[in-house]
Amino acid sequence: MGGFLLLVHLRSMGKIDWKKVKTTIRNWKPGEYIRQTSIVVIGVLITFVGSELVTRCSEQKDIKSTMLLIRDELKSNRGQFEDVMSEFNKDKRISTLLMEHDMKFRMIPEDSLRQFGFVLGHFRVFSCRRNAMDLLKNSMLMQKISDKEFLLSLIEVYERLESFRTLITEYYDIKGQAVNPFHLSLTDGQFNSLLEGGYEMWEIYLSDKTVRNFMRTPMEYFHSSYKKVWSKRLIR
Repeated sequence: MGGFLLLVHLRSMGKIDWKKVKTTIRNWKPGEYIRQTSIVVIGVLITFVGSELVTRCSEQKDIKSTMLLIRDELKSNRGQFEDVMSEFNKDKRISTLLMEHDMKFRMIPEDSLRQFGFVLGHFRVFSCRRNAMDLLKNSMLMQKISDKEFLLSLIEVYERLESFRTLITEYYDIKGQAVNPFHLSLTDGQFNSLLEGGYEMWEIYLSDKTVRNFMRTPMEYFHSSYKKVWSKRLIR
């Protein structure tokens, strides 16, 4: 739903039924933290493009050009976010699968395990772009924008993205500390077994205490307290 609205509004700078958009956002059901994060970014982009802020400032070219830069910057951040979360979700799915079976991996269909054969070697970096936003904050342009509620929402989104950057960086640091020494200690035989995938691969992985303990991490990494904060404060 959010992605569809985003695509529609990014292609149109026209006037929309703002009350209808607000009603739509309020009616979204709270989901997991990851979904709420995506909704925050999408929601602000809808606000940014769908509102008449740029139009109202059309006589002030400096403000309008900066606003367009921020819109493009948020689009870039959203693309990065979706790429990082797509990769993290793979870790989360195999973590959940193993936890649901109490780490008894042979109870899981081998084909299902093969789908996640190389996820422990995958890493991502999220770098929140904010040059355009900093340009706005460090100039006198911000004072000239009358829609202060919108500005606060915009600032909050960048703060949330920065918080997400910190959390996902810490996650991949934890992952690296767990799996990198393990991979470096493999014998040739073990390495070849990992390439085969399936039960043999996960027997090698889960026989290592550090890796085994790490596999409990992704499922609960973004825990319930984050879900509550995001759903209460950002889905309105």
